Amino acid sequence: MQQLSIFDYPGDSKNEAIKLHDKVKLKLLDESIDWEIHNYRKYYCDHLIGKVGIVLEVNKNTVVIQFAEETVICDVSELEWIA
Repeated sequence: MQQLSIFDYPGDSKNEAIKLHDKVKLKLLDESIDWEIHNYRKYYCDHLIGKVGIVLEVNKNTVVIQFAEETVICDVSELEWIA
């Protein structure tokens, strides 16, 4: 038995483009796409929206991002890859 976070959900893996040590930007999901993640980011992580971080770990749809001094678990759909 495995405990899932709010960012883990069954379905197709969308993280083919995101790899370790890539630079990504955290974006605020539209409320109609996923209201739970939208509200969590809006009220608890608003200081990170639009910031660029480095990918530390990729696990299915969950990605661990390092922002300056803070490490955050994100869903792949919340991220924008930076070249």
